[in-house]
Amino acid sequence: MPQYRVLTGIDYPPDKRAEKDALVSDIPEKSAKWLLEQGLIELSDGKTAKAEPVIEAAPEVTFDPHATDGDKDGYIQDGTEFQRPVEETN
Repeated sequence: MPQYRVLTGIDYPPDKRAEKDALVSDIPEKSAKWLLEQGLIELSDGKTAKAEPVIEAAPEVTFDPHATDGDKDGYIQDGTEFQRPVEETN
């Protein structure tokens, strides 16, 4: 029987439960098919070690004199060191 790594806690027949990162080999084939399709389990090589997370560098933010208030909250360049209130222009 294939072995699967559980990606999120699941209940499966008959009345069983597996938590995240558990290795299981008793999931019925019919259930395994849709659990794989939904991304709730994955085929396992039998190891419990997780892959290292990929950390991407945040893009460099620069002052934008022409920034717009896309979310209409009254501020431009939200969440950056350049955040500032929208200036009213009449």
